[in-house]
Amino acid sequence: MEIKNFIKIYDEVMPIEVLSNLIRYCSKIEFDKAGIVGKSGGEVDFNVRRTYIHSLTPISNSMTEVHWTNFLQTLFFNGISRYGTDLKMIDFKINRLLDIAILKYENTGFYTWHVDHGDTVPRTISCILLLNNDYEGGNLCFRNPDGSEEWEVDVVPNRLIIWPSNFLYPHTVKPITKGIRYSVVAWAI
Repeated sequence: MEIKNFIKIYDEVMPIEVLSNLIRYCSKIEFDKAGIVGKSGGEVDFNVRRTYIHSLTPISNSMTEVHWTNFLQTLFFNGISRYGTDLKMIDFKINRLLDIAILKYENTGFYTWHVDHGDTVPRTISCILLLNNDYEGGNLCFRNPDGSEEWEVDVVPNRLIIWPSNFLYPHTVKPITKGIRYSVVAWAI
């Protein structure tokens, strides 16, 4: 079986009105520079990753943030459960989500080739929820670990992409050339 068969795409994962409200929320919140996972202290290196992040938490003074955290946690859990069912995985279990974060890629924003699992941040399943498509560039691309084949995921709002976090799934976000790309990411163990 080809490794790309373990990258699953689910469209229209929430009502369009909810998606619109989530995008509106993203346009109003504050973002920090995103660090490099696995580096000491989450080092920020804009040569590797030019991305902004807003980590979501269910414990916040903002009830709006609590709402979106809980809503997205349920959406990701349901997606991961469907993923395990669709692949007919035996004894497929997810203990918990590690993080949920909103990412913002502005003009020239990108993330170089990487994998999501590491010694200091072990991850089993990776998820990206694409929110909008009113930008240019910024495609999510995967490649075989030996670099022999590369493929892009079409940019479709309300699209959830799920795949294993391990070394077999290097991926990148190509540079944004116009507009702002919003997405929500989560990882599970």
